[in-house]
Amino acid sequence: MRLLIDTKDLELLVEKKRDYIGNQVTFDTWIAAVSFILSVLTAQYDQIGLLSGNQIKTIFILIGIIYLMKIGKRSMMKKYDHENLIVDINNLNLIQHNHSLVIIKHSEHYLLYDDERWQCKLFLNYKTQKVNNEQFILNAVSKDLDIDVSSLSCQYIASRIQEKYSVSHNENRVYNHKLYIMTIQPLLPMMEKDNFVINNKHYYWMTLDEMMNDSDIQEKNSEVVEFVRDMVK
Repeated sequence: MRLLIDTKDLELLVEKKRDYIGNQVTFDTWIAAVSFILSVLTAQYDQIGLLSGNQIKTIFILIGIIYLMKIGKRSMMKKYDHENLIVDINNLNLIQHNHSLVIIKHSEHYLLYDDERWQCKLFLNYKTQKVNNEQFILNAVSKDLDIDVSSLSCQYIASRIQEKYSVSHNENRVYNHKLYIMTIQPLLPMMEKDNFVINNKHYYWMTLDEMMNDSDIQEKNSEVVEFVRDMVK
């Protein structure tokens, strides 16, 4: 998993938690407390004022026991360890969305679809899964294109963290885009056309130059097009 964290936020977190990291009760502290009680038990005390030697010893023993109980309570409390620190660091992560981009290429053309929410032609994309992501993508494309999964093969290429404007949410968002190349063998006859409809979704074949000259794509998805251009030859 890749994280995007502001350095100042991380420094602030470490500064806030530095006194809590690690075991707050050391072994030396236990030894000191027990040694104190043992020394009191073996010591002899003279009378001081109205207090006899045994009364003074009893007071010191009570102090030692109270201190020992305090140490025990602190050691029993849930300490701030490396696991807690990892959780806090993960909470600083600026990446809001993990998406897998699926690139299907035919000659010099790339497969895009018309996205209703973005009102723009986009590469096939799916939310990245934490486990078995590649198989998830194969199954998703198989369902969307109504094609047998055995006709598909998928290869991971690269990933890139990108901040871009989300048209569907009207705000800037940080994405971790994972790029996959997918091949279809054999290509369905329907897919040989410049554009076609499968399962009520409209698909198009476009070259990178055509995408670079498309005003909607450049306005809403130019960062992804550049990513594909850089990584897919």
